[in-house]
Amino acid sequence: MRRRLLLLATIAVLLFTMGGPVGASDDGQPRPRRPLHLALGDSVASGVGASDPAVTGYVPLLHDVLRDELACRRSGHPGCRRLTLRNLAVGGATTTTLITEQLPVAVAELRARNHDRRPGNDVEVVTIDIGGNDVFRVVPSCGAGPTPECHALIQAALVTFQANFAQIMGELRTAAGPDTVIVAMTYYNPLPSCQLATLAPLAEAVLEGGPGLAAGLNDLIRSISAANHALVADAYGRLGSAELVGGTDCLHPNDAGHQVIANLFATTLAPPAMSHRGRSTGPSGHSS
Repeated sequence: MRRRLLLLATIAVLLFTMGGPVGASDDGQPRPRRPLHLALGDSVASGVGASDPAVTGYVPLLHDVLRDELACRRSGHPGCRRLTLRNLAVGGATTTTLITEQLPVAVAELRARNHDRRPGNDVEVVTIDIGGNDVFRVVPSCGAGPTPECHALIQAALVTFQANFAQIMGELRTAAGPDTVIVAMTYYNPLPSCQLATLAPLAEAVLEGGPGLAAGLNDLIRSISAANHALVADAYGRLGSAELVGGTDCLHPNDAGHQVIANLFATTLAPPAMSHRGRSTGPSGHSS
């Protein structure tokens, strides 16, 4: 019996080293992994504000839609039930922390999957929201109004965001290749429904530009996304008080808001947009 067990163990080792590991395909190569939806971002992408972030956050809600409606690359069939999700988003993330923490992981995933010989394991979609913490952390310090000092702080935050976001989107596009769809989200104004409501007009200027600010956060998201052939899910003006947590929370959507955001991403990723993989996109994220 002991000799028989030893013989079986030896055969198993030989099969693994010479014929490929258990679960290998007929050509001796490992079976391809499933296609992936890769998400990056801040607390909004991680599901903060939702009653169950793993279920009612916008990323898992969107993922469910993609599994039902996205045509996996080269399949030509509706639905991508094999699509898996990896959500790298972290609460409190800024563009600076995303570069050091999330981006290396995302780039490694994209390079490993999208540059091998197995299209069935590609990253099909990358979604990202980032930048809210870069600029909205500055707004509460502007309690005295849009003073020159306030504008200087905001402008400095926007300059940092612009450089960082350009790096993020550039590295994602390079690692992904031309065919993977990347979608970035613009931000809504969360302040009218919270304790910082008096600063809501200033937040509008921070988002969309205004006196003293030639370009706002959302302008930069749109232009940098277009330069990197990425689509834009435009959340600006799409969430009201009924879709926001409000009160002392001056950033996050509730379940209804997460559903709105998921719908915006899904609409942006509708079949006409998906058919434009690898083509240049215009400032609003639509193919040009």
